[in-house]
Amino acid sequence: MASYALVRSAIFLLVASMYFSASSGVSQYVLATICGQTQNQETCEEILQSDPRTSSADPPLLSLISLELTMKRVHRNFDALSQFRDNTTDPALKIAFANCVTLYQNMKDILRADYKLSQQEKYGRITDLGQLTTLAYNCENGISSSISPTAGITEDMLLIAQTAVYTNSYVAGS
Repeated sequence: MASYALVRSAIFLLVASMYFSASSGVSQYVLATICGQTQNQETCEEILQSDPRTSSADPPLLSLISLELTMKRVHRNFDALSQFRDNTTDPALKIAFANCVTLYQNMKDILRADYKLSQQEKYGRITDLGQLTTLAYNCENGISSSISPTAGITEDMLLIAQTAVYTNSYVAGS
């Protein structure tokens, strides 16, 4: 009976090491599993690997990393949109950028709440990250300029939001 338990433990450790190990952290398999669901697998992997902790992260830390990276991007975009709003002389664009600033503030609030849930390891309750995509689209669609200065901001935001969504979905299921 003891040998059965030993074999079962060994198999579990072997399978677990395929996904996460102390020496390599998040495996390429895990990154491919997460990022393969996004619009751009390569960019998703680059986003996650841009944080040096990813190479040794366990699932709880990977969740936090994805949310921290998303928060950084949201803060950067919030600041850029605030500058656009403050510097434009076009009244319609000023209103559109002000709306974007509000939408990005909503993103900050969502991420702050989800970060707390991740810290508490309540991954199954992190269900509203998809709203980030909707809010980013709403910002972009509210700008009526034929040459939108926010197109790059929106594209980057969509990719990092997808990265956070699928990372946290993966962690919730692991």
